[in-house]
Amino acid sequence: MPTVFAARQFVGHGHVLVNGKRVNVPSYRVREGDVIEVREKSKQLALVLEAAQSAERDTPDYLEVDHDKMVAKFVRTPAFADVPYAAHMEPNLVIEFYSRS
Repeated sequence: MPTVFAARQFVGHGHVLVNGKRVNVPSYRVREGDVIEVREKSKQLALVLEAAQSAERDTPDYLEVDHDKMVAKFVRTPAFADVPYAAHMEPNLVIEFYSRS
């Protein structure tokens, strides 16, 4: 997908299966071992074909991907070190935020 927002919309419109079941919640939490795939009917959409042909694909090592079949397996939960860009996190602020609710 060209953007994160396009990917969220793609999932929201039900074009994705997790373990063979249709998922339309972009924030759906996958577990280790889950298989994520593009629905058969959606594999011919122009947006999907364009993304599949894009040379700009960095596949993290916590995913096993078959680009031809448009299927991926979530192998392991990524560690903080797997984040591909610099990120500054302050856990105490996260805890403080959630303790208010």
